[in-house]
Amino acid sequence: MGKRTAAAAVAVAAIITILMCPLVESFGSVPVSYPRVCSTSFSFAREEVDVTRVFSASECEGAASPAAPAAAAEREERNLRFSGVGRLYHRSQEQDLADAHLAIVDKLASATCAVVGVGGVGSWAAEALCRSGVGNIVLVDMDEVCISNVNRQLHATTSSIGRSKIHEMERRLRDINSSVNVTTLFEFVTLENMDEVMDMLPPDTICLDCIDGQREKAALIVACYERQLPVVTCGGAAGRKDPTKIVCSDLTAAQEDRLLFSCRKLLRKHYGWPKGPGQGQKNNKKFRPWNIPAVFSTEIQKSVPNMQGESSLRRCDGALGTACFVTGTYGFVAASRVIEMIADDERLIPVKPSR
Repeated sequence: MGKRTAAAAVAVAAIITILMCPLVESFGSVPVSYPRVCSTSFSFAREEVDVTRVFSASECEGAASPAAPAAAAEREERNLRFSGVGRLYHRSQEQDLADAHLAIVDKLASATCAVVGVGGVGSWAAEALCRSGVGNIVLVDMDEVCISNVNRQLHATTSSIGRSKIHEMERRLRDINSSVNVTTLFEFVTLENMDEVMDMLPPDTICLDCIDGQREKAALIVACYERQLPVVTCGGAAGRKDPTKIVCSDLTAAQEDRLLFSCRKLLRKHYGWPKGPGQGQKNNKKFRPWNIPAVFSTEIQKSVPNMQGESSLRRCDGALGTACFVTGTYGFVAASRVIEMIADDERLIPVKPSR
């Protein structure tokens, strides 16, 4: 009994030491550099107490804090989700760099992308960015889901009709990646509030322009140029049937797209971008690119029908008609250009070449 009593006394003393060490330090009576008991193992069957390890104060604090293991677990989960994207964009083929592709995953996780306009193109683009591992996504829109969005917008379902597009999209993105940081800006981007909206974005944001107003589109490009932010702009997806004709090139090379034509014209007329050839004139001059990737289709767009006498109150997809396999492809192509910029560390900053 004497040995058991002695062993029990030692065990109690060790436990008290463990429990008291953070309290003692908090009152400043024990220097941080003093070693303290932080882990013990007991074996009463052998009537002995074995204090297995003695740690420094800093080691005890690290062991007591759940932050480090939680961060490691989150990183491991992120790598499991998105390592496939890292391997796809990692350029080295050397076998001894087995984990080198995770640097791409880290780049994507720390990147910020703002999707301006979360409709037929923006909803698909936002999901593609999230599924590629982009860690910070800003959604900018003020619209609600309506029943006629179902044919082309990702978030449009029977249960989401009447709800906010950005909040439905936020819920979906968080379900895809619980660690994604989603910021929602409940705004329609206009010429009047453009600066206010843009000033809310972090300085390293890549903008993905999915709005369908020519003036707003031009103003967004100008705002990105002034802030030296990369921007990918999307043309009009309506009135097209062939997703295989969708390409991405510089805005100066856009063709068969009335929306981008009008945007380009506004940039030249009101914002100082160099003019191209006049109407009916041949383009004999090679123009410098504007470093503004544009997604457009080379398919000839359907002609605008005569809508006289027909109300458009119950139709919010325009007169030309749309299909999800076209709007979705626009969004995917735009997102792929954003991911490429992040993975390759080659963010295109818009330029205004001299005349």
